[in-house]
Amino acid sequence: MSKKDAIEALVTVGRNARLYCCMPVIEGITPVGLMESPASEPLETGEDFMRRHGIFRLNEVGISPLDHDCLYGDGVFEGILIYRGQVFLFREHMERLGRSLEKTSIELPYSLAELTWQVVRTIQAVGFSESQNGYIRLVVTRGMGDLGINPKKCVGSTIYCIVSTIKLYPTEAYERGIQLGLSKTIRRPDQSTIDPTVKSLNYLNNVLALIEGTRGTDLMESLMLNRSGFVAEATVDNIFVIERSNGWEKDPANVRVRTPSDEYCLNGITRATLIELARAKGYRVVIDPHLMPIEMVGPDREVFMTGTGAGVMPITHLHGVKVGDGVPGPVTRDLVKSYMERMADPKYGLGIKATRKQTLDYLGASA
Repeated sequence: MSKKDAIEALVTVGRNARLYCCMPVIEGITPVGLMESPASEPLETGEDFMRRHGIFRLNEVGISPLDHDCLYGDGVFEGILIYRGQVFLFREHMERLGRSLEKTSIELPYSLAELTWQVVRTIQAVGFSESQNGYIRLVVTRGMGDLGINPKKCVGSTIYCIVSTIKLYPTEAYERGIQLGLSKTIRRPDQSTIDPTVKSLNYLNNVLALIEGTRGTDLMESLMLNRSGFVAEATVDNIFVIERSNGWEKDPANVRVRTPSDEYCLNGITRATLIELARAKGYRVVIDPHLMPIEMVGPDREVFMTGTGAGVMPITHLHGVKVGDGVPGPVTRDLVKSYMERMADPKYGLGIKATRKQTLDYLGASA
């Protein structure tokens, strides 16, 4: 992507996006935009300080340079999809956010259900039609604090939620598939370093792996290995490998679907959905801690990656080596079809026009 393309993408995002922001009021520290904007409101939470929150345009408010998100990447997030008038798998994303908060000991100023409502309010401020798709980036940080990584220096969490559009890959890429690079030296750490079940803001390792795996090319993603050389995940997506045996067309048990171990990949929500859909079709799903990169290429193989933003993306080459016939395979296409049907099913999300009561009931008001 050129600088010009990057600027145009930002302008597109900023044109219609809205931002929910909530943070403590600390004299001389809290951004003036949050303090003085007509959109800002006081928020009583029972904490030892006042908060303010509101819904803004992206250029109307900012995050303090002393927020430990900015200083140390100390926070967690969720990326959530808006598809055809509903927030897809909203409950699952919010519940995972709750688990990430618990594991990092970051406290919300109100319930998870109340936060869900604030997200819905922000979606409604954008004014999506039911035919428009969008993306939510919900972030909870350790909050503002003095220099030093000690969490005790932070006053209270900062929350911000960006609602806009997203387009990680061009539409035609889903038809033809994409090529995947390979990061050989920068590896995915296991849970002894950074727990992969926590969706944290610490992505520097992934950034460096992407730079290594795509250097000198126009590739958009790269495969990461774990310390032992087994497949872990792509830099921002989960990986699936399909092996078709003779007679698979008539017997789905002859299709084996392998995905790396939870020990060193994000327990992706899209990943879990694809595992469920594959099992429902009768395919043999294997959570495999010993998947080798060489096993992803060659005949009768298919590879795809999954993520909230990417959806289900077919992979046609790995590090320049062809996967199967070099085009998206039949099993992948079948799973993509099922995934698109799941996304359109109103049972698997919350409508963007939901009321406060409907939103709180959806997640559970005590959450």
